Amino acid sequence: MTMKRIIPIAITALILAACHNGQRAEQKKIRLESDSLLAAYNYSDSLFAVGGIIDTAAFGEFIDRATVFAEKHPSDTLAPVMLYRAGVGSMILAKSADRKGNMDSRARNAKRALAIFNQFQEQYPELDQARLCYWQRAIVYDDILGDWRSAESEYRDFINRYPNDSLTPVFQQYITLLGKSETELEQTLDIQQ
Repeated sequence: MTMKRIIPIAITALILAACHNGQRAEQKKIRLESDSLLAAYNYSDSLFAVGGIIDTAAFGEFIDRATVFAEKHPSDTLAPVMLYRAGVGSMILAKSADRKGNMDSRARNAKRALAIFNQFQEQYPELDQARLCYWQRAIVYDDILGDWRSAESEYRDFINRYPNDSLTPVFQQYITLLGKSETELEQTLDIQQ
């Protein structure tokens, strides 16, 4: 073999090796980032699960990092999991702000939850959680924002899209309860029992 042939082959081999090492380094970086993100979620969620303690700063940081991760790495298997959890985390922050009377924070976090669940359905329509985004948005509208008409719309969208789903009868029942006072709810539930 002549030197004219060996040099291009050697250069090609070096370039391929460098690309392969670069890909492995990028994959390792993504995995470390996702592991750190998962740890941040587990910390925030464990405080909430154990004692209802909400570290708003930690939850907020997790939500920010999870949405950025899903944007940067949409095909990573952890991206949809973290994006959905970011939506739930936003709901938790909105509900917490509601209890504290902080209406600005409530509205901001509720809107963020709605946007995240919309984004989830757009990015991952094939995943099972995509159908649950209707439910989560209905909860945000009804339980956090007090907008039972929008909640009803979310439930109806689910029912129309998934008429044979096991949740359809549950959501049909929820629709009959929307907008009722506590007294009306108690009377309705007493009649049904």
